[in-house]
Amino acid sequence: MKTQFKLFGMLFVAILTFSSCQKEPMACADVPATGTVGQSVNFNASCSMDAHHYEWNFGDGGTSMEANPTHTYNTAGTYTVKLKTMSKNSKKMDETSKSITIN
Repeated sequence: MKTQFKLFGMLFVAILTFSSCQKEPMACADVPATGTVGQSVNFNASCSMDAHHYEWNFGDGGTSMEANPTHTYNTAGTYTVKLKTMSKNSKKMDETSKSITIN
């Protein structure tokens, strides 16, 4: 019984240690400075490091969970594009934002 308890305790500590060792992701968004109403705009997060999950907010109500999405703006204006990246277990995250002007 004591051996099983020790084994369970060691397993618990190993799992706890591993879950806290997730690397801190770094969000990096490649956002064009301008775009045109009605035309697709390409966004790119491949410069992000240690990211496993992505959440884009395009500033006009549109969102995406893809690493490298496209989005079409239907109204001219300047929008703040936000990217949130998360670690593999989604416990650590980083955010960045950039502006895009749609003509």
